[in-house]
Amino acid sequence: MKTTHYNSLYILDIDALEEDEQNNLLMCSSQNWEHYFSVNSEEANIETLLNVSIIEFENKHDFESYTKINKVLDFSLEHEKPMVLVHG
Repeated sequence: MKTTHYNSLYILDIDALEEDEQNNLLMCSSQNWEHYFSVNSEEANIETLLNVSIIEFENKHDFESYTKINKVLDFSLEHEKPMVLVHG
């Protein structure tokens, strides 16, 4: 399990970004297809989240165990490793 903390994380409209800006994608939500970035784009900003962390799991079993007992803001199964977005 790898945890990365962000003071600010941005939900951006991926269709409003230039191709080179899309390379900053950290996570794409499986729940609602929101796209999370560490770099803001004023033209594409939908929402700014403060004091959050992305936790990356080695496998789906660890992900499922974590989500059964912890509150998550969002999750992704769209990447190589499962991820969750949490406060703190």
